[in-house]
Amino acid sequence: MSDLSPEAFFEIELKSVIDKDKYDQINQLLNQDEKFKKFNAESITTDFFKADNDKTDVRLRESDTTTEIVCKEGLVTKICRQEIRIPLASKEQLEHFRKIFLTMPLDRQPKTLKHKQEFTYTFKDYEYIICLQHIENFAYLVEVEFLAEQDDSTLHEPNLMAILDELGLKLIDGPKFLKRVEDYKAGKATINYPI
Repeated sequence: MSDLSPEAFFEIELKSVIDKDKYDQINQLLNQDEKFKKFNAESITTDFFKADNDKTDVRLRESDTTTEIVCKEGLVTKICRQEIRIPLASKEQLEHFRKIFLTMPLDRQPKTLKHKQEFTYTFKDYEYIICLQHIENFAYLVEVEFLAEQDDSTLHEPNLMAILDELGLKLIDGPKFLKRVEDYKAGKATINYPI
């Protein structure tokens, strides 16, 4: 049986939105260069519930290998967000939580289907995570992150930026990315939506 212990940590992260050609290029690099170690690949459905406009959302996530509740504080463009992850024993438990959340004064957001691959990469004696994502009808993304017990973003931000540079990627434009999220929620964004 897998570990069902809850976790609380700080996710220190930078993002890059890429096109399909760059996605294919990064996919090939990450899967062929031995310095990148793949530890996960899955397609995950996420149901979002927002508690307020900017700060907190609760996510119900499920795949063939994952069933969990995740709470994240802070805007998606913020470099450091506190995350609480609670693994669940079954999809039936997840459905009970979904029913509870639907009765609460939460703003339900559109579901996403994300195809992701995760790799570890050791850089300057720290182990970082590179997550290559295709979120259907939304974007191709690369996220570079470090999970920490406290907000160590001032230490890790330069390293995260250097890893993006090494991959030939540009940091997201925060306001444009938030506009893309709003358009996705309104049903107006497509995978080719410029950013």
